[in-house]
Amino acid sequence: MRTIKEFIQHVKGHIRNKEAHDAVEKELAYHLAKSKHSWQEKGYNDTDAELRAVREMGNATNLGVSLNQIHQPKIDWLLVIPFVLAAMCSFLPLLPAELSLRHFIMRNIVIVIGGIAVTIFLTRLDFRKLERYSTHMYVLGCLVFLIILNGNQMMNDVIFFQAGPLELKGWMTLPLFLIAFEGFFAKQKKSLWWLLILYSIGAYCYIRLPDFSLFCTYTVIVAILFYASSFSRKQKLACTVAFSFLFVALISYLMVVPLAPYNLSLARMKTIYTPGLEDNGVSYISTVMKNLTWFGNSKVIWEIEAHTNYVLLTILQTYGIIAGVAVVCLLGFIIFRIAYTLGSIHNEYGRLLIVGGLAYVTTQIIYHILMLFGLVPLMSMPIPFISYGVFPMLLGSVAIGLTLSIYRRKSYI
Repeated sequence: MRTIKEFIQHVKGHIRNKEAHDAVEKELAYHLAKSKHSWQEKGYNDTDAELRAVREMGNATNLGVSLNQIHQPKIDWLLVIPFVLAAMCSFLPLLPAELSLRHFIMRNIVIVIGGIAVTIFLTRLDFRKLERYSTHMYVLGCLVFLIILNGNQMMNDVIFFQAGPLELKGWMTLPLFLIAFEGFFAKQKKSLWWLLILYSIGAYCYIRLPDFSLFCTYTVIVAILFYASSFSRKQKLACTVAFSFLFVALISYLMVVPLAPYNLSLARMKTIYTPGLEDNGVSYISTVMKNLTWFGNSKVIWEIEAHTNYVLLTILQTYGIIAGVAVVCLLGFIIFRIAYTLGSIHNEYGRLLIVGGLAYVTTQIIYHILMLFGLVPLMSMPIPFISYGVFPMLLGSVAIGLTLSIYRRKSYI
């Protein structure tokens, strides 16, 4: 082999992972060009300098075999196994006969299998391809919202669209907006004012639903992505101050002149600050928490949201404090493992994808736990992976799948 091109092609021929070829070619071409230039400065002509640069790199076969081992796709089993265990925990609230939810078990099996399938698909998908579709994702999210806001069904005062078995709900738009903003913040091609406008459009849509928990989740995750981006400290501080004033003003206005769709949310918010003022949900949680035992209680007090918004409370009541603490520790380890992955990722877009997924999972879990202890207002806040339903499993699977996709390619991104 006398040329750099032949050397690189020979090395690439021993690397099975095709996705790593471009990264390997760029790295080898850089080092070989640098070495060739060094030989040219010593007085060698172009051909001899290239030949010596190639020889200096060593045996192409041995290098290719070595790089093949380095760039083998990696699977983070310390994240995969806890994820599967957490998905299995979604059956715990459905098993007690007293809850009369056994007919949900078969459907939950399909949901869990679907969530695992989504995770596998995203793990094998090259996450870098999503970045070019950031704008498309945002537009698609807005279009889906137009359909939802003109929906034909309503549940708990939240509107959605249904056509036969097809349902379009606000939670479906969350991964679209988040992937879009992760791309916007990574590219740094848009001005801060433009990003604020894009955020405001999404916020307006969520307020129109109305679903306060979804609006809060969307806002918190976009804020975390903003603070994790490369915008200057001055810009971050200015936005923090401005949005703090706006948030306080908005809540104060709604408390004084409440809008009809938010009457329930505001009433629940007031219970956290007003002694003696409790609604049925707060009373139910308080009663159950006061009567918890270490190993559970066979006499379960049934509540309509026991397997969704009160899923952790149901596990604590049915299986005991020890089981509940074990589930919380399992979820905590998932959060830790996703955060730990961040330390080895140098691709900006990949890093923000992990930050977004981590923010989603952490926000939901922490709020749900604080809600049980009466430290935050009561809202419809499911736990990813464990709460019954398509969206808790689907959105959690998206976060895990994208994290595994990035971890799989960390050696060459």
